[in-house]
Amino acid sequence: MADQINYYDVLGVPREASQAEIRNAYRKLAKQRHPDHPGGSTAEFSRLQEANAVLSDPNRRRQHDEALDLAHAADELAGLNLDFDAAEDELSARRRQREASGPSLGERLRGRFGRKEEDPYEELRREARGSGRGSGRGERRSRGRYDVSAARWYEPHRFDPEPINLKSGAITFVAAFLAFIAVGQIGFWAMGQGTGSFTFLMALSPFMPVLYTLVGLVVAYFAFRAAGYAALAITFVAALVVGAQGPEGGMLQFTTVGIIVLLVVVYLGNRRESARR
Repeated sequence: MADQINYYDVLGVPREASQAEIRNAYRKLAKQRHPDHPGGSTAEFSRLQEANAVLSDPNRRRQHDEALDLAHAADELAGLNLDFDAAEDELSARRRQREASGPSLGERLRGRFGRKEEDPYEELRREARGSGRGSGRGERRSRGRYDVSAARWYEPHRFDPEPINLKSGAITFVAAFLAFIAVGQIGFWAMGQGTGSFTFLMALSPFMPVLYTLVGLVVAYFAFRAAGYAALAITFVAALVVGAQGPEGGMLQFTTVGIIVLLVVVYLGNRRESARR
């Protein structure tokens, strides 16, 4: 197999690895071997991109597996002088078995319900293949000397948030808590409770449901962009904490509506991407 590249070895994953395992291995190695990273290499980074592009595509991955099988059979024939017809029969049997079994249940469920995750270097690979869609309309952003894809602000379903951790979770909760406290205080003043010099805010009383909904939507948008669905859950907890002591007028209900609106936008975006595929 000297002339056949094994992309599983490049990413350090077994041949039975799932798409999630392949994606996680690629992201981890891409950060380590990016040319802008100390010790990184342009050649190794390009090889990682190529391996991820092949193994992330079911058809190309199947062809790669067949090529590995052929290379392995050729090595055996060279070392043991086996019959070529027997080797081809074995490979054909393996191919028929894979095609008959089809994708696993987990892969079918992920393909049916899963959110399409945009690879941070996908646009770079598309441009290298001469089929990139980007045309300089805000679809790219710089990372060191390289341009990588960036979802537009109105495409939240294409965001690629980092996994949530203690720091990002705490920041999300505090930011959402302060935002809901601020709009809740405006709600108190709009209803004429302790306004003092803020009596002019009573004119906002008819529009408070709209303001609550917008605040909930904006807070949910930035939370989802930062840390995904886990951050949305933390945002809802913050809304519950503040809404329990908030003003009358449905603050909790309308901020929750804002969060739900974002979820609907993400869902519809995923459906549209699935229909295009």
